[in-house]
Amino acid sequence: MTKTWSKIKIADNLGLKKSFKDYPAILQTLLLRRGLITKKSAEQFLKPNYERDLHDPFLLADMNLAVERILLAISRQEKIVIFGDYDADGVPGSAVLATFFRKIAFTNYEVYIPDRHNETYGLNEEAIRKLAEGGVKLIITVDCGITDVAEVALADRLGIEVIITDHHLIPEKMPQALAVLDAKRADDQYPFKMLAGGAVAFKLVQALLKKGQFDIAEGWEKWLLDLVAISTITDMVPLVGENRTLAFYGLKVLRQTRRLGLIALFSVAKVNLLETTEDDIGFMIGPRINSASRMSHASEAYELLMTEDPALARTLSDHLEKKNKDRRALVERIIQEVDNEYSGRELPAIIVAGNPGWSLGVLGLSASRLVEKYARPVFLWAKNDNGEIKGSCRSDGSVNLVELMNCLGPDFFNSVGGHIMAAGFSMSADREIKFAEKLLTAFDTLTKKDTEQDLIYDADLNLTDINQDFFATIDQLAPFGIDNPKPVFLFSNLKIEEAKSFGNGGLHLELKFRSALGRLIPAIGFFVCLPNFFSEKFNGREGHKFSAVVLDPGSRVDLLASLEKSSFRGQSELRLRIVDLRQPE
Repeated sequence: MTKTWSKIKIADNLGLKKSFKDYPAILQTLLLRRGLITKKSAEQFLKPNYERDLHDPFLLADMNLAVERILLAISRQEKIVIFGDYDADGVPGSAVLATFFRKIAFTNYEVYIPDRHNETYGLNEEAIRKLAEGGVKLIITVDCGITDVAEVALADRLGIEVIITDHHLIPEKMPQALAVLDAKRADDQYPFKMLAGGAVAFKLVQALLKKGQFDIAEGWEKWLLDLVAISTITDMVPLVGENRTLAFYGLKVLRQTRRLGLIALFSVAKVNLLETTEDDIGFMIGPRINSASRMSHASEAYELLMTEDPALARTLSDHLEKKNKDRRALVERIIQEVDNEYSGRELPAIIVAGNPGWSLGVLGLSASRLVEKYARPVFLWAKNDNGEIKGSCRSDGSVNLVELMNCLGPDFFNSVGGHIMAAGFSMSADREIKFAEKLLTAFDTLTKKDTEQDLIYDADLNLTDINQDFFATIDQLAPFGIDNPKPVFLFSNLKIEEAKSFGNGGLHLELKFRSALGRLIPAIGFFVCLPNFFSEKFNGREGHKFSAVVLDPGSRVDLLASLEKSSFRGQSELRLRIVDLRQPE
């Protein structure tokens, strides 16, 4: 994969400059990059407002039907099941609904989250039959269900009504559920289409509070925003529009959360709860919540979010911390095994590797790391408890993964799901022998896309520009995420003063540069080094992902980086987060 660096081009419009004349020059640039061309739109973006920005939940199609049925079930004391997805969107989203039921003292409910390893994503027939035997009358899905036509039909035959809350794309045939809450429906009038699954559950609670006659203080639902922020940030939905407001206020609620499990989890993760950012959620908290389903069962993460027992909160947070460490170790082990398998060989166009004993829950993470390393599509597989092969694949952008797998014929896989860049599959064990060969043959027949990566940056800076005032200016745009990326800056011809690797196995890189004012400024890159890069005889040209860039102290580099504030042991500093490095021209 080749890379080019390009500065964002923004029209030089005098009228726009007049609109933004009260803002610092860098903020003017960053606002215009986001398509904000009026003072009003800029002010609304910079200052989210809960009452103004959140839309009426009853604008969602079927919301009235869903609310009336749930209120009826509550009044009749019917058994309700919250059927949630097992990821860091579905688990907090399930906790949103469960917290509402707990608040109104409704106890005839349970939460069902499938086993990631041995059940399918979403509703499944075996689970529905068990729930029917247990007297369940109503299922409310969270972050799943929109494709489960047969499963919803089965539930209906067994006397269970289903309310789907989801945010994924609508299939050609939608399940015949009692109500389907998904803003992506073609007939839906909801103004914002990109809510996370947990946010759709939150809209349902908003509607229930509006229509139900509950003795609950107005605004209580805002205490649910800590969960909604986790769902919204970890699921990587666009952080604009209503999502920006949910994440903005959700982070405020997180900093003063009452949830004992979250307080304990932040503590073991060594994240300062009072200063938590979207990066902390995305890189520290989300992975620990996800580690439950990847390494054990997602119910452990759900219990952590819901517990009111301080001792249990600590026990569960310690457990998830261990699972997360185990998860990281398994990813490194898989990467090492794949490295060993392909060492000394001419690399094929696609890397295919598997081991019956690998953990299914970390295959996607491992495949992503291997794509970064080898710049080609990667397919990894393992076996579940039933002996079925299940796998994950990631693309470098050269080929559509679903299209590639479809080339193997309709009967080769038991199931295929996903999209262009990331997908999953399952197949019977006897298919493994021909799997790699068939993929490579199919790959040769497909048209390949150019995988050149164009890295966009916002402005040229000097190290002397970095100070607290500058950081505060650009931080007005936070929280950052999809469609609101962290600003990236070009620093040219910097001299490396210090270089080291750090972290478990030395996979991370820290460079230090000295500004004209004499201050050392660190720049950090995560997962950019081979293990123990600096531990043996130093060779700054190899062992890292920045091709042909010399990282010896004294050498010079051009740096693309974002700016962030790091807090450690009560001390905070400004540092650069490395996006890319190259040799100066």
